[in-house]
Amino acid sequence: MTPYRPLSYLEGHDGLAIWEEGAEMSFPELVAQVRRAQRSLWARGVRAGDVVGVQLPNVWQYVALELALPDMGAVLLPLPLSLGEHELRWVEEKARPRLTIRELDLGEGDDGPMPAAPDPERIVEIALTSGTTGMPKLASLSARLKQVTFEGFTSRLEITPRDRVLPMTPLTQGIGGMCLYCLRMGAALVMLREPHWTAERCLRIAAESRATVLVGVPTNVIRMLNHPISLPDVRAVAVAGAPLPPEIAERWETATGIPISSFYGSMDAGQLAVGRPSDPRDKRWTTVGRPHDSAEWRIVDGEICMRGDLVQRRYWGETFGPYAADGWAHMGDLGFVDDDGYLHVVGRVKDIIIRGGTNINPYEVESMLRMHSAVRDACVVGRTHPELGEEPVAFVVGDIDKAELDGFLAERGLAHYKWPAAVYVVDELPLSGPGKVNRKSLREMAVARAV
Repeated sequence: MTPYRPLSYLEGHDGLAIWEEGAEMSFPELVAQVRRAQRSLWARGVRAGDVVGVQLPNVWQYVALELALPDMGAVLLPLPLSLGEHELRWVEEKARPRLTIRELDLGEGDDGPMPAAPDPERIVEIALTSGTTGMPKLASLSARLKQVTFEGFTSRLEITPRDRVLPMTPLTQGIGGMCLYCLRMGAALVMLREPHWTAERCLRIAAESRATVLVGVPTNVIRMLNHPISLPDVRAVAVAGAPLPPEIAERWETATGIPISSFYGSMDAGQLAVGRPSDPRDKRWTTVGRPHDSAEWRIVDGEICMRGDLVQRRYWGETFGPYAADGWAHMGDLGFVDDDGYLHVVGRVKDIIIRGGTNINPYEVESMLRMHSAVRDACVVGRTHPELGEEPVAFVVGDIDKAELDGFLAERGLAHYKWPAAVYVVDELPLSGPGKVNRKSLREMAVARAV
Protein backbone atom coordinates (compact mmCIF):
# COMPACT_ATOMS: atom_id res chain seq x y z
CA MET A 1 0.00 0.00 0.00
CA THR A 2 1.40 3.35 -1.08
CA PRO A 3 0.82 6.37 1.19
CA TYR A 4 -0.83 9.31 -0.59
CA ARG A 5 -2.38 6.91 -3.14
CA PRO A 6 -5.72 5.91 -1.59
CA LEU A 7 -6.60 3.55 -4.42
CA SER A 8 -3.65 1.35 -3.45
CA TYR A 9 -5.37 0.57 -0.14
CA LEU A 10 -8.39 -0.81 -1.98
CA GLU A 11 -6.24 -3.10 -4.12
CA GLY A 12 -5.20 -4.96 -0.98
CA HIS A 13 -8.75 -6.07 -0.08
CA ASP A 14 -11.20 -8.51 -1.69
CA GLY A 15 -14.25 -8.41 0.60
CA LEU A 16 -17.39 -6.28 0.48
CA ALA A 17 -16.75 -2.60 -0.37
CA ILE A 18 -20.21 -1.13 -1.06
CA TRP A 19 -23.73 -2.07 0.07
CA GLU A 20 -26.46 -0.16 -1.72
CA GLU A 21 -30.15 -1.17 -1.53
CA GLY A 22 -29.35 -4.85 -1.48
CA ALA A 23 -26.75 -4.69 -4.26
CA GLU A 24 -23.24 -5.52 -3.12
CA MET A 25 -19.92 -4.53 -4.70
CA SER A 26 -16.60 -6.12 -3.80
CA PHE A 27 -13.31 -4.25 -3.59
CA PRO A 28 -12.07 -5.66 -6.93
CA GLU A 29 -15.38 -4.60 -8.52
CA LEU A 30 -15.06 -1.10 -7.04
CA VAL A 31 -11.51 -0.78 -8.35
CA ALA A 32 -12.78 -1.79 -11.81
CA GLN A 33 -15.45 0.94 -11.58
CA VAL A 34 -12.79 3.48 -10.57
CA ARG A 35 -10.77 2.56 -13.68
CA ARG A 36 -13.91 2.88 -15.78
CA ALA A 37 -14.57 6.31 -14.32
CA GLN A 38 -11.02 7.38 -15.11
CA ARG A 39 -11.40 6.32 -18.74
CA SER A 40 -14.62 8.31 -18.93
CA LEU A 41 -13.03 11.38 -17.35
CA TRP A 42 -10.02 11.12 -19.66
CA ALA A 43 -12.31 10.92 -22.69
CA ARG A 44 -14.03 14.10 -21.49
CA GLY A 45 -10.74 15.97 -21.39
CA VAL A 46 -9.89 15.78 -17.68
CA ARG A 47 -6.15 15.93 -17.04
CA ALA A 48 -3.86 16.17 -14.03
CA GLY A 49 -4.42 19.43 -12.17
CA ASP A 50 -7.98 19.92 -13.43
CA VAL A 51 -10.77 20.56 -10.95
CA VAL A 52 -13.89 18.40 -11.33
CA GLY A 53 -17.11 19.12 -9.47
CA VAL A 54 -19.23 16.18 -8.27
CA GLN A 55 -22.80 16.76 -7.13
CA LEU A 56 -24.36 13.40 -6.28
CA PRO A 57 -26.19 11.84 -3.33
CA ASN A 58 -24.66 9.00 -1.28
CA VAL A 59 -24.26 6.48 -4.10
CA TRP A 60 -21.41 4.21 -5.15
CA GLN A 61 -20.67 6.42 -8.17
CA TYR A 62 -19.63 9.22 -5.84
CA VAL A 63 -17.24 6.87 -4.06
CA ALA A 64 -15.71 5.81 -7.39
CA LEU A 65 -15.17 9.42 -8.47
CA GLU A 66 -13.71 10.39 -5.10
CA LEU A 67 -11.03 7.78 -5.71
CA ALA A 68 -10.65 8.17 -9.48
CA LEU A 69 -9.95 11.90 -9.58
CA PRO A 70 -7.01 12.20 -7.16
CA ASP A 71 -5.53 8.93 -8.46
CA MET A 72 -5.19 10.53 -11.92
CA GLY A 73 -3.86 13.79 -10.51
CA ALA A 74 -7.10 15.80 -10.77
CA VAL A 75 -8.77 17.72 -7.94
CA LEU A 76 -12.15 16.71 -6.50
CA LEU A 77 -14.68 19.48 -5.77
CA PRO A 78 -17.59 17.97 -3.77
CA LEU A 79 -20.77 20.01 -4.26
CA PRO A 80 -23.55 19.47 -1.70
CA LEU A 81 -26.99 18.96 -3.20
CA SER A 82 -28.29 21.66 -0.88
CA LEU A 83 -26.42 24.45 -2.66
CA GLY A 84 -28.61 27.11 -4.24
CA GLU A 85 -27.93 28.59 -7.66
CA HIS A 86 -26.30 31.66 -6.12
CA GLU A 87 -23.86 29.64 -4.02
CA LEU A 88 -23.19 27.24 -6.89
CA ARG A 89 -22.31 30.07 -9.28
CA TRP A 90 -19.97 31.55 -6.68
CA VAL A 91 -18.18 28.23 -6.07
CA GLU A 92 -17.79 27.46 -9.77
CA GLU A 93 -16.44 30.94 -10.49
CA LYS A 94 -13.94 30.53 -7.66
CA ALA A 95 -12.82 26.95 -8.38
CA ARG A 96 -13.42 26.93 -12.17
CA PRO A 97 -14.05 23.17 -12.60
CA ARG A 98 -13.41 21.70 -16.05
CA LEU A 99 -16.72 19.90 -15.68
CA THR A 100 -19.32 19.06 -13.05
CA ILE A 101 -20.82 15.57 -12.79
CA ARG A 102 -24.45 15.35 -11.73
CA GLU A 103 -25.49 12.10 -13.46
CA LEU A 104 -25.15 8.56 -12.16
CA ASP A 105 -23.92 7.21 -15.53
CA LEU A 106 -20.15 7.49 -15.52
CA GLY A 107 -19.91 6.71 -19.23
CA GLU A 108 -16.99 4.91 -20.84
CA GLY A 109 -13.77 5.55 -22.76
CA ASP A 110 -11.14 3.54 -24.61
CA ASP A 111 -7.98 4.87 -23.00
CA GLY A 112 -7.20 5.92 -19.48
CA PRO A 113 -4.56 7.94 -17.64
CA MET A 114 -1.54 6.67 -15.80
CA PRO A 115 -1.78 7.00 -12.01
CA ALA A 116 -0.32 10.23 -10.68
CA ALA A 117 2.92 9.93 -8.73
CA PRO A 118 2.35 10.01 -4.96
CA ASP A 119 2.93 13.55 -3.69
CA PRO A 120 2.07 14.54 -0.12
CA GLU A 121 1.90 18.24 -1.03
CA ARG A 122 -0.52 17.90 -3.94
CA ILE A 123 -4.01 19.31 -3.40
CA VAL A 124 -6.44 16.45 -4.00
CA GLU A 125 -9.72 18.01 -2.83
CA ILE A 126 -11.38 21.41 -2.55
CA ALA A 127 -13.90 21.45 0.28
CA LEU A 128 -16.54 24.04 1.12
CA THR A 129 -16.41 25.50 4.60
CA SER A 130 -19.67 26.16 6.44
CA GLY A 131 -19.90 29.84 5.47
CA THR A 132 -22.34 30.76 8.25
CA THR A 133 -21.34 34.46 8.17
CA GLY A 134 -21.05 34.86 4.39
CA MET A 135 -20.03 32.90 1.34
CA PRO A 136 -18.02 29.77 2.20
CA LYS A 137 -14.26 29.65 1.81
CA LEU A 138 -12.74 26.81 -0.19
CA ALA A 139 -10.43 24.62 1.84
CA SER A 140 -7.43 23.05 0.06
CA LEU A 141 -6.89 19.49 1.27
CA SER A 142 -3.51 17.97 0.50
CA ALA A 143 -2.72 14.27 0.19
CA ARG A 144 -0.73 14.48 3.44
CA LEU A 145 -3.62 16.10 5.32
CA LYS A 146 -6.03 13.40 4.17
CA GLN A 147 -3.56 10.63 5.00
CA VAL A 148 -2.98 11.89 8.54
CA THR A 149 -6.72 12.38 9.07
CA PHE A 150 -7.40 8.87 7.78
CA GLU A 151 -4.92 7.36 10.20
CA GLY A 152 -6.37 9.22 13.18
CA PHE A 153 -10.05 8.79 12.37
CA THR A 154 -10.13 5.07 11.61
CA SER A 155 -7.80 4.07 14.44
CA ARG A 156 -9.84 5.96 17.04
CA LEU A 157 -13.11 4.43 15.79
CA GLU A 158 -11.36 1.03 15.82
CA ILE A 159 -12.40 0.30 12.22
CA THR A 160 -11.62 -3.18 10.87
CA PRO A 161 -12.41 -5.08 7.63
CA ARG A 162 -15.39 -6.59 9.47
CA ASP A 163 -17.14 -3.23 9.72
CA ARG A 164 -19.95 -1.84 7.59
CA VAL A 165 -20.02 1.93 8.00
CA LEU A 166 -23.19 3.93 7.25
CA PRO A 167 -22.71 7.68 6.64
CA MET A 168 -25.89 9.44 7.76
CA THR A 169 -24.81 12.79 6.28
CA PRO A 170 -23.81 13.60 2.67
CA LEU A 171 -20.48 12.28 1.41
CA THR A 172 -20.02 15.70 -0.20
CA GLN A 173 -19.65 17.27 3.25
CA GLY A 174 -16.98 16.79 5.87
CA ILE A 175 -18.64 14.43 8.33
CA GLY A 176 -19.94 12.03 5.71
CA GLY A 177 -16.71 12.34 3.75
CA MET A 178 -14.78 11.07 6.77
CA CYS A 179 -16.46 7.70 6.28
CA LEU A 180 -14.70 7.27 2.95
CA TYR A 181 -11.47 6.73 4.88
CA CYS A 182 -12.92 3.50 6.28
CA LEU A 183 -12.54 1.88 2.86
CA ARG A 184 -8.77 2.13 3.29
CA MET A 185 -9.08 -0.21 6.28
CA GLY A 186 -11.04 -2.76 4.24
CA ALA A 187 -14.40 -1.82 5.77
CA ALA A 188 -17.53 -1.58 3.63
CA LEU A 189 -19.65 1.55 3.12
CA VAL A 190 -23.45 1.53 3.22
CA MET A 191 -25.11 3.96 0.80
CA LEU A 192 -28.44 5.61 1.67
CA ARG A 193 -28.98 6.92 -1.90
CA GLU A 194 -31.88 9.23 -1.02
CA PRO A 195 -30.74 12.88 -0.88
CA HIS A 196 -33.12 13.74 1.98
CA TRP A 197 -32.28 11.90 5.21
CA THR A 198 -35.12 10.44 7.27
CA ALA A 199 -34.87 8.49 10.49
CA GLU A 200 -37.23 5.79 9.21
CA ARG A 201 -35.18 5.05 6.10
CA CYS A 202 -31.86 5.22 7.92
CA LEU A 203 -32.98 2.75 10.57
CA ARG A 204 -34.36 0.38 7.93
CA ILE A 205 -31.21 0.50 5.77
CA ALA A 206 -28.95 0.10 8.81
CA ALA A 207 -30.81 -3.04 9.84
CA GLU A 208 -31.02 -4.54 6.34
CA SER A 209 -27.36 -3.88 5.54
CA ARG A 210 -26.20 -5.14 8.94
CA ALA A 211 -24.32 -1.88 9.44
CA THR A 212 -21.90 -1.91 12.38
CA VAL A 213 -21.01 1.80 12.65
CA LEU A 214 -23.24 4.85 12.09
CA VAL A 215 -21.60 8.25 11.53
CA GLY A 216 -23.56 11.50 11.48
CA VAL A 217 -24.64 14.48 13.54
CA PRO A 218 -26.51 14.78 16.86
CA THR A 219 -29.67 15.74 14.95
CA ASN A 220 -29.69 12.28 13.34
CA VAL A 221 -29.60 10.68 16.77
CA ILE A 222 -32.26 12.97 18.23
CA ARG A 223 -34.64 12.16 15.37
CA MET A 224 -33.98 8.42 15.47
CA LEU A 225 -34.90 8.43 19.17
CA ASN A 226 -38.46 9.32 18.16
CA HIS A 227 -38.81 5.92 16.43
CA PRO A 228 -38.58 2.26 17.41
CA ILE A 229 -34.93 1.21 17.15
CA SER A 230 -33.65 -2.28 16.40
CA LEU A 231 -29.99 -2.32 15.35
CA PRO A 232 -28.56 -5.65 16.51
CA ASP A 233 -25.38 -5.36 14.41
CA VAL A 234 -24.43 -1.76 15.22
CA ARG A 235 -21.48 -1.60 17.64
CA ALA A 236 -20.87 2.17 17.65
CA VAL A 237 -22.28 5.56 16.70
CA ALA A 238 -20.04 8.60 16.13
CA VAL A 239 -21.27 12.17 15.67
CA ALA A 240 -19.80 15.60 14.97
CA GLY A 241 -20.79 18.98 13.55
CA ALA A 242 -22.43 20.20 16.76
CA PRO A 243 -22.05 19.41 20.47
CA LEU A 244 -23.59 16.10 21.53
CA PRO A 245 -25.85 16.91 24.50
CA PRO A 246 -24.97 14.49 27.33
CA GLU A 247 -28.66 13.89 28.00
CA ILE A 248 -29.13 12.78 24.37
CA ALA A 249 -26.14 10.44 24.66
CA GLU A 250 -27.65 8.96 27.81
CA ARG A 251 -31.08 8.55 26.18
CA TRP A 252 -29.48 6.85 23.15
CA GLU A 253 -27.42 4.36 25.15
CA THR A 254 -30.26 3.65 27.57
CA ALA A 255 -32.61 2.93 24.64
CA THR A 256 -30.18 0.97 22.44
CA GLY A 257 -27.18 -0.16 24.48
CA ILE A 258 -24.97 1.09 21.63
CA PRO A 259 -21.96 3.25 22.61
CA ILE A 260 -22.03 6.79 21.19
CA SER A 261 -19.03 9.12 20.96
CA SER A 262 -18.07 12.41 19.31
CA PHE A 263 -15.31 13.64 17.04
CA TYR A 264 -14.25 17.23 16.56
CA GLY A 265 -12.72 19.53 13.98
CA SER A 266 -13.59 21.98 11.23
CA MET A 267 -13.20 22.11 7.46
CA ASP A 268 -11.07 25.23 7.89
CA ALA A 269 -8.63 23.85 10.43
CA GLY A 270 -8.90 20.05 10.25
CA GLN A 271 -9.80 17.24 12.62
CA LEU A 272 -8.37 17.52 16.12
CA ALA A 273 -9.92 14.72 18.20
CA VAL A 274 -12.02 11.55 17.97
CA GLY A 275 -13.60 9.66 20.84
CA ARG A 276 -13.21 5.88 20.97
CA PRO A 277 -16.26 3.63 21.36
CA SER A 278 -14.26 1.95 24.14
CA ASP A 279 -13.66 5.18 26.10
CA PRO A 280 -15.31 5.36 29.55
CA ARG A 281 -18.98 6.25 29.32
CA ASP A 282 -18.68 9.61 31.08
CA LYS A 283 -15.89 10.65 28.68
CA ARG A 284 -17.88 9.61 25.62
CA TRP A 285 -20.91 11.59 26.78
CA THR A 286 -19.11 14.80 27.77
CA THR A 287 -15.97 15.04 25.59
CA VAL A 288 -14.83 14.68 21.97
CA GLY A 289 -12.05 12.27 22.88
CA ARG A 290 -8.33 12.90 23.17
CA PRO A 291 -6.53 15.10 20.60
CA HIS A 292 -4.77 13.07 17.90
CA ASP A 293 -1.18 12.10 18.64
CA SER A 294 -0.13 13.91 15.45
CA ALA A 295 -2.00 17.11 16.34
CA GLU A 296 -0.48 20.29 17.70
CA TRP A 297 -2.97 22.15 19.86
CA ARG A 298 -3.36 24.61 22.72
CA ILE A 299 -6.04 26.59 24.53
CA VAL A 300 -5.70 30.40 24.18
CA ASP A 301 -7.97 32.51 26.42
CA GLY A 302 -10.37 29.57 26.53
CA GLU A 303 -10.39 29.08 22.74
CA ILE A 304 -9.24 25.84 21.09
CA CYS A 305 -6.39 26.30 18.59
CA MET A 306 -4.43 23.89 16.39
CA ARG A 307 -1.70 23.75 13.75
CA GLY A 308 0.45 21.23 11.85
CA ASP A 309 -0.17 18.55 9.21
CA LEU A 310 -3.89 18.33 10.02
CA VAL A 311 -4.40 21.99 9.06
CA GLN A 312 -4.60 23.23 5.46
CA ARG A 313 -1.90 25.68 4.38
CA ARG A 314 -4.16 28.12 2.50
CA TYR A 315 -7.63 28.46 1.06
CA TRP A 316 -8.10 27.62 -2.62
CA GLY A 317 -7.55 30.69 -4.78
CA GLU A 318 -6.30 32.76 -1.84
CA THR A 319 -2.91 33.78 -0.50
CA PHE A 320 -3.94 33.18 3.11
CA GLY A 321 -5.13 30.25 5.19
CA PRO A 322 -6.79 29.66 8.55
CA TYR A 323 -3.69 30.64 10.55
CA ALA A 324 -3.86 33.80 12.65
CA ALA A 325 -0.93 36.15 13.27
CA ASP A 326 0.10 34.07 16.30
CA GLY A 327 0.75 31.04 14.07
CA TRP A 328 -2.30 29.07 15.20
CA ALA A 329 -5.64 28.27 13.58
CA HIS A 330 -8.33 29.45 16.00
CA MET A 331 -11.32 27.10 16.01
CA GLY A 332 -13.85 29.60 17.38
CA ASP A 333 -14.82 27.08 20.07
CA LEU A 334 -14.40 27.35 23.80
CA GLY A 335 -12.92 24.33 25.50
CA PHE A 336 -10.50 22.73 27.94
CA VAL A 337 -8.57 19.49 28.38
CA ASP A 338 -9.19 17.54 31.59
CA ASP A 339 -6.64 15.73 33.75
CA ASP A 340 -7.13 12.53 31.70
CA GLY A 341 -6.30 14.30 28.42
CA TYR A 342 -9.84 14.46 27.04
CA LEU A 343 -10.98 17.55 25.15
CA HIS A 344 -14.21 19.25 26.28
CA VAL A 345 -15.95 21.64 23.85
CA VAL A 346 -18.21 23.92 25.87
CA GLY A 347 -19.54 26.38 23.29
CA ARG A 348 -18.88 28.81 20.47
CA VAL A 349 -17.10 32.06 21.22
CA LYS A 350 -19.64 34.02 19.16
CA ASP A 351 -22.69 32.25 20.68
CA ILE A 352 -22.07 33.44 24.23
CA ILE A 353 -24.98 35.66 25.37
CA ILE A 354 -23.97 38.69 27.47
CA ARG A 355 -26.91 39.76 29.64
CA GLY A 356 -26.23 42.87 31.65
CA GLY A 357 -22.49 42.17 31.58
CA THR A 358 -22.92 38.52 32.67
CA ASN A 359 -22.04 35.68 30.29
CA ILE A 360 -24.61 32.95 29.54
CA ASN A 361 -23.52 29.80 27.73
CA PRO A 362 -26.57 28.79 25.64
CA TYR A 363 -25.45 25.17 25.51
CA GLU A 364 -25.80 24.87 29.28
CA VAL A 365 -29.39 26.17 29.17
CA GLU A 366 -30.27 23.98 26.16
CA SER A 367 -28.92 20.91 27.94
CA MET A 368 -31.18 21.54 30.92
CA LEU A 369 -34.22 22.25 28.73
CA ARG A 370 -33.77 18.88 26.99
CA MET A 371 -33.99 17.14 30.33
CA HIS A 372 -37.72 17.92 30.40
CA SER A 373 -39.67 14.92 29.11
CA ALA A 374 -41.82 17.11 26.80
CA VAL A 375 -38.79 18.75 25.09
CA ARG A 376 -37.42 16.81 22.13
CA ASP A 377 -34.88 19.47 21.13
CA ALA A 378 -34.00 23.05 22.04
CA CYS A 379 -31.86 26.00 20.99
CA VAL A 380 -31.17 29.17 22.98
CA VAL A 381 -30.05 32.39 21.26
CA GLY A 382 -29.48 35.98 22.27
CA ARG A 383 -31.89 38.79 21.42
CA THR A 384 -31.11 42.49 21.71
CA HIS A 385 -32.47 44.16 24.86
CA PRO A 386 -32.56 47.96 25.30
CA GLU A 387 -31.23 47.89 28.88
CA LEU A 388 -29.43 44.58 29.32
CA GLY A 389 -27.76 44.43 25.91
CA GLU A 390 -28.97 40.87 25.30
CA GLU A 391 -31.46 38.40 26.73
CA PRO A 392 -31.76 34.64 26.15
CA VAL A 393 -34.64 33.31 24.06
CA ALA A 394 -35.48 29.61 23.61
CA PHE A 395 -36.87 27.72 20.62
CA VAL A 396 -38.12 24.27 21.61
CA VAL A 397 -39.47 21.26 19.77
CA GLY A 398 -42.21 19.79 21.96
CA ASP A 399 -45.55 20.39 23.61
CA ILE A 400 -44.76 22.84 26.43
CA ASP A 401 -45.05 26.53 27.38
CA LYS A 402 -42.87 29.07 29.16
CA ALA A 403 -44.60 28.79 32.52
CA GLU A 404 -43.98 25.05 32.70
CA LEU A 405 -40.36 25.46 31.62
CA ASP A 406 -39.81 28.23 34.17
CA GLY A 407 -41.07 25.93 36.89
CA PHE A 408 -38.80 23.15 35.64
CA LEU A 409 -35.72 25.41 35.59
CA ALA A 410 -36.57 26.63 39.10
CA GLU A 411 -36.76 23.02 40.35
CA ARG A 412 -33.40 22.29 38.73
CA GLY A 413 -31.85 25.32 40.40
CA LEU A 414 -30.70 27.13 37.26
CA ALA A 415 -29.73 30.75 38.01
CA HIS A 416 -32.67 33.01 37.15
CA TYR A 417 -30.63 35.28 34.85
CA LYS A 418 -30.10 32.30 32.52
CA TRP A 419 -33.83 31.59 32.11
CA PRO A 420 -35.17 32.27 28.59
CA ALA A 421 -37.10 35.56 28.44
CA ALA A 422 -39.35 33.98 25.82
CA VAL A 423 -40.09 30.42 24.67
CA TYR A 424 -41.22 29.69 21.11
CA VAL A 425 -42.47 26.21 20.15
CA VAL A 426 -41.45 25.09 16.64
CA ASP A 427 -41.93 21.89 14.64
CA GLU A 428 -38.19 21.51 14.12
CA LEU A 429 -35.02 23.57 14.43
CA PRO A 430 -33.66 25.05 11.17
CA LEU A 431 -30.28 23.73 10.04
CA SER A 432 -27.47 25.55 8.24
CA GLY A 433 -25.44 22.41 7.49
CA PRO A 434 -25.11 18.80 8.66
CA GLY A 435 -26.32 18.87 12.25
CA LYS A 436 -25.65 22.57 12.69
CA VAL A 437 -28.61 24.52 14.05
CA ASN A 438 -28.98 27.80 12.17
CA ARG A 439 -28.65 30.13 15.14
CA LYS A 440 -28.49 33.18 12.88
CA SER A 441 -31.92 32.33 11.49
CA LEU A 442 -33.30 31.79 14.99
CA ARG A 443 -31.89 35.11 16.20
CA GLU A 444 -33.69 36.81 13.31
CA MET A 445 -36.92 34.94 14.18
CA ALA A 446 -36.56 36.00 17.83
CA VAL A 447 -36.32 39.65 16.83
CA ALA A 448 -39.27 39.37 14.46
CA ARG A 449 -41.47 37.71 17.09
CA ALA A 450 -40.65 40.42 19.62
CA VAL A 451 -42.15 43.10 17.38
